[in-house]
Amino acid sequence: MACDHFIFLLANIVALHLIIMQAKSAFKFTNLKCLDHDVNFSRFEICRLKVIGRGVITLNIKVALYKTPVTNSTLNIALYKKANGFKPFLYNYTVDLCAFFANRKRYSVVKVLMELFVNNSNINHTCPYNDALMIKDLVFDEDRFQLLPIPEGEYMIKGKVFAYNELKGTTEAMFYRQDSLMP
Repeated sequence: MACDHFIFLLANIVALHLIIMQAKSAFKFTNLKCLDHDVNFSRFEICRLKVIGRGVITLNIKVALYKTPVTNSTLNIALYKKANGFKPFLYNYTVDLCAFFANRKRYSVVKVLMELFVNNSNINHTCPYNDALMIKDLVFDEDRFQLLPIPEGEYMIKGKVFAYNELKGTTEAMFYRQDSLMP
């Protein structure tokens, strides 16, 4: 009797494990907003989402810099979750970008947030910044969020970029994460 109960319990654990292992997450951009704060310093030339396939949306941003080289830059990056409007969720960090790219290990949480973007951008080096800054064909997928587990829902990543301690630009990238089971 106890052996039958143990086998039943073990079978349920194995079945649950198989279901969890087949669960996949879908990430999809829903909106993108870019706001210039000092058009004499920089301007968003490209700020758009582009559909490249069924359910696949890429993020593209290009910022022209008019006063180069930029040797002092700060980023405030925050994650928001939608619940009667977007509310702060888990992370809100401000970091000196020049110091961050000089020593990424020093800023572990910011490193995880920035790695969502840096592989698709030219912002992955230390100061100075001399050319246009770009994020090209960024697609969020499950692999990018292995170190940043978030529950199902709608989210916004908001970035505020400062140069020489003055706000120069703001971006808001909205996306959702939806759990689904593989067929």
